[in-house]
Amino acid sequence: MPLTSSAGLLAVALLTATADVAERPPLASCEAGDVRLELKVDTSARVPAFCITPDLTSTFLFDAKVARVELAGRDHFRRVSEGADFFMVIPSEAMRDLEPQRVTVHFADGDAPASTTFLLVVHPARAVRQVDILRHTRPVAIYEREAREAQSRALRCEEEKALMRAERGGPGGLRGLRAAGLLNEELGVAVKRLLGHLQPRERNALHLVSALSSRAGGPRQGRIAIEVDLENLGTKPWTLAGAMLRGARGEELTPLPEATPMSILPGQEPGSVMVEFEATTTQARGTYTLTLWDEHGRSVIFDNVTFP
Repeated sequence: MPLTSSAGLLAVALLTATADVAERPPLASCEAGDVRLELKVDTSARVPAFCITPDLTSTFLFDAKVARVELAGRDHFRRVSEGADFFMVIPSEAMRDLEPQRVTVHFADGDAPASTTFLLVVHPARAVRQVDILRHTRPVAIYEREAREAQSRALRCEEEKALMRAERGGPGGLRGLRAAGLLNEELGVAVKRLLGHLQPRERNALHLVSALSSRAGGPRQGRIAIEVDLENLGTKPWTLAGAMLRGARGEELTPLPEATPMSILPGQEPGSVMVEFEATTTQARGTYTLTLWDEHGRSVIFDNVTFP
């Protein structure tokens, strides 16, 4: 009777350990991008939460002098810098599985509020770039800018709702062509196979089986999409909760909404995940990192994503 290879058993164990992380609670909600936070004396206000992600810098600016910063899990961060009115953090890769880290900032001037507390939530892809934390009356210009930002957000929501209504009968755009088996160059859609070009991260929750990217549209504005076939080598289902493309200069592309998130079950055939983005011709020529994550923050990350 042939003996089972110990090296083979070790390889299977390592694969399972990588893909099947311990069960974690759902990923906490957190804010990303550029944020302005006005502090109030009311101590019963909820504790805000800000997204941070490994290897990206998040900076917190204050309009008052800081006496000290109490940062939980400080040793886990790749870098922490503090100044008279700011502090900056860069999370490490080892923080992907950590719980939210608590921060308390104490101010030096003795005015109320004397301190503020917030959470840093380790997110697979999203991060705050700059957080302006204000304790005093804000200039009218800030209110006017916030009003413009709110109007812009409302307009984007209306556009997304219109897109979802238009595609209610079935997926539209490149996803619709893929579903109909018509994703080919005869319809003016450029397709590129990526297997062998993508660079999976070591801690990915799912195993890459195949991948292709596609592009369609006019000379200025169009759509790009990436489709990956993924295998779940663990024991728990993985359901797509979010996706992002991040470019070499930090630019971010957020996918168009999808009505039915894809679930990939353990021990089953590979599942296909396709995410689609609006992109200019210049954006389509870039090289990106694709991050997919589920509601528990279990991520699948690929570097060197390109489009035809």
